Amino acid sequence: MNWLHAYEEELKLAFDDAEKRLTVLPASLREPAVEFLHKFHVLREKSSKNYICYLLPFWLKEPADIDLADCRRIAAANILGMLYYQLVDAAMDEPDSAKTGRLPMAQLIHLEFIQMYQRYFPGNSPFWAYHQKYVAEWAEAVSREAVSDYFYDDPVKMAHKAAPVKLSVAGAMLLAKRGERIPQIEQAVDTVLITLQLLDDWDDWEKDLKENSYNALVSVIQTELDIPKERRPTADEVWRGITVFGALSRLSELGNRNHDSLLNIQELVPDLVAFHATLRTNLNDGAAEMERERNALLQAGGLGYWLTKHMS
Repeated sequence: MNWLHAYEEELKLAFDDAEKRLTVLPASLREPAVEFLHKFHVLREKSSKNYICYLLPFWLKEPADIDLADCRRIAAANILGMLYYQLVDAAMDEPDSAKTGRLPMAQLIHLEFIQMYQRYFPGNSPFWAYHQKYVAEWAEAVSREAVSDYFYDDPVKMAHKAAPVKLSVAGAMLLAKRGERIPQIEQAVDTVLITLQLLDDWDDWEKDLKENSYNALVSVIQTELDIPKERRPTADEVWRGITVFGALSRLSELGNRNHDSLLNIQELVPDLVAFHATLRTNLNDGAAEMERERNALLQAGGLGYWLTKHMS
């Protein structure tokens, strides 16, 4: 995991910068904002690890040929942007959370996030057209996932739920006056984000099922078990899809295809491709482990017992 360990010191500095910028918030929001930041601090135990959000600016240092200090500032801006979208997502998923001050906090964090980029890019910079593009991609993806089947119809929409991450691509390449590279790299980032979403959907399928949220693994099982679109699969049916029909392998197959499509950019952004290799390995290992368990239990005549145990 050199794509992480090589940048740990720089990541600490980026998080320190982001935390310092949160101190400008009004006193009533300052402490909650810092506590929220700590939930995502990559170097803290039991924190959520949004690696690509923090690390992408550092992975782009060589292809962009920009200063390390600029990478840190872009990473800090990305961290604040991530906090903003996490707060907005929470408010959409749990409307009552807006009453606790999350939305006001989100707006103030977003203001600081925008100001950080304004120091680099004036109002007439093409950067802001990319900003508008990525926000529009995010808005469409999160607003239509309840009525769309992204896994089968348009997998890139799964990536677009994190589209603002690509701001660091536009920022780094425009700083380096290499804007012609943006389309190729943003497409590669989308590809990585698809596989990352597949892993998240594997981890979160029970939560997503309860909350009636879109989930690629649930979608695969709905299709392969021929479950009517008028209803969602039950938890038992999802378990059956995973254990009997090997539904997780459908996700790993897409992850493998995604990795093959990234090989043409490996020399340009090697850490991004190495990160994706880790994601792909995790998907493949999970699918292979389920297949081994299934085959072992079939041979021992214990599949029915296993299903009863896990579907009760």
